[in-house]
Amino acid sequence: MSRFAWMDDALCAQADPDAWHPDGKGAKYGQAKTVCDRCPVQPQCRIHVQRFEGGHGINERHGLWAAQGPTTRLAAEKEAA
Repeated sequence: MSRFAWMDDALCAQADPDAWHPDGKGAKYGQAKTVCDRCPVQPQCRIHVQRFEGGHGINERHGLWAAQGPTTRLAAEKEAA
């Protein structure tokens, strides 16, 4: 069991973790986004990453979380403020 019980139900836990952190500038999250879009714990994931990254700039945000890349998460945080 993970530190956060909801993570046990995350579909990404059953997939290649590299898909959520692709290498290279302009890398795409296509495979990961497809998994995230179907994930039953996407709301919990979004809350988790907001707590983890909240207040940080784009350079401190990495990977795909809750079907959102770093730029999208930062824009959503700024919009909510």
